[in-house]
Amino acid sequence: MRLTAVPVYFMHLPRTGGTALGRWLRTAYGRRAYVDLQVSRLPGMDAAHLGGRSCYHSWHLGRGMFERLGRPDLACITLLRHPIERAVSDIYGIQRTALNHGDRFTASCLADLQPWLCAAPEDCIRSGAMDRLLTNVQCRILGSRREYTAWQQAPRGTFWRPLNDVSWFDFPWLDEHEPQNDADVQQDAATWLDAMAVVGLTERFAESLQLIGDLLGIPSPAKMPRANENPGRSAGALRYRDRIAPLALDRLAALNRHDLELYDQASERFEQQWARYQAQPRRTYSIAARLRITAEQAKSGLKAQMLHTWPGLAEQVRRARAKRRNTQNGST
Repeated sequence: MRLTAVPVYFMHLPRTGGTALGRWLRTAYGRRAYVDLQVSRLPGMDAAHLGGRSCYHSWHLGRGMFERLGRPDLACITLLRHPIERAVSDIYGIQRTALNHGDRFTASCLADLQPWLCAAPEDCIRSGAMDRLLTNVQCRILGSRREYTAWQQAPRGTFWRPLNDVSWFDFPWLDEHEPQNDADVQQDAATWLDAMAVVGLTERFAESLQLIGDLLGIPSPAKMPRANENPGRSAGALRYRDRIAPLALDRLAALNRHDLELYDQASERFEQQWARYQAQPRRTYSIAARLRITAEQAKSGLKAQMLHTWPGLAEQVRRARAKRRNTQNGST
């Protein structure tokens, strides 16, 4: 038993369920202990801001940021997803972001993507328009040691140049030092996976949360968290690879050969960890994390009950807050 949860570094890979897992961690650790490590938030994020935290949520930043923290006490965790499923999900995500938030992309990249923003995934795969964004992404992130010191030293809220030739602050694994040999990157990624405390799988999300909760001393959620899902996607939906033509699947598999091998390694590691957990769980118990989660559940339940009793309450609160903000802005 311990007062606070085990310090953790969550290495979030895109389209793996990491957004939902991150929200669960934020509830358990609290806002003062939790920090989002995203390129868009790095300017002005100095050592004083990062110090003293016990939960770091790294959004696709790779090993370089972890090593810069210099915190050997942090337990590293991650989630991997079958590369074909992850890549097809990413196609939908890229389309949605480009359509709704085109300013996140550079003008040249957005122009190249434009003809494919409403296309079917199979057409995008055949065209090759998104190849660079979809190739061995999990290997390239886990094997990346990119430095972000210059971004942290920039004034808060400023971006003097795009992160890469694709986006202002997305796809951080793409830069001028982009790997030419993904076999070497896979080896670096595999080495880090072997050193991680928990390697979870999106396809075994509930069990992965049990392993993470057992490590950190956090109770697994009664209802699995969900976030950032593609529209129309549901838990019972067919796998993407069951709905894509074989030729397109073959092409996507060729692009992600090293990710497929890394996923096999992650699956083997997961099964070993799950077998150990079933034989002898750690039973770590964090008092503070459990109290926060219980309080949040009570708060959510009370909010749901109030909205059911007074259906118009949410809109009234929204209008009151907007009126207060307008009043404050008018007096400054």
